[in-house]
Amino acid sequence: MADEALPEAAVASVSVKLPSFWPSDPQLWFAQVRAQFTTRGIKLQKTKFDYVVASLAPAYATEVRDLILTPPAMNSYDTLREQLIKQTAASEQRRLQQLFTTKELGDRKPTQLLRRMQQLLGDKVGSVDNFFLRELFLQRLPSNVRMILASMHDDSADLQKLAQLADKVTEVANTSVSAINLTQVIDELE
Repeated sequence: MADEALPEAAVASVSVKLPSFWPSDPQLWFAQVRAQFTTRGIKLQKTKFDYVVASLAPAYATEVRDLILTPPAMNSYDTLREQLIKQTAASEQRRLQQLFTTKELGDRKPTQLLRRMQQLLGDKVGSVDNFFLRELFLQRLPSNVRMILASMHDDSADLQKLAQLADKVTEVANTSVSAINLTQVIDELE
């Protein structure tokens, strides 16, 4: 039998399981959704729209209720995406507030902390004075790491390289603390 083109109606449907909506970073969520659609060859606006609507929890669906109940005739997915991002993304003021109130390093690596700070700056990351961001970053690091970095680096150092160096210093400092704690435990056991 010769290869024949299948009629459109014979094309099988594709199943997509979208990740849960991430209101703290809706742009990243839509990037993940786009990857799902791309890998499954989904191109129709209506199909994309329906998948996103089906995956939204009620709290987020209410943010775009009008679009869900009356979908636009053209570019329904693009319109939904734009409105959902607009309605749920943190405002610039809120992101800056998070930047200034972010506590210390915590369980993150210094490079992860720097990346998060840059994400909070959003589009403004290129216009912020590098010295200002550097000082804000250094304030979040443990004092022993700050002292080592201050003695090793000048103020003109690349911030990403400084964060990578801070990763190494933190790793060594944590290993030393673990070794000291282990020694203390052994001493107590004896």
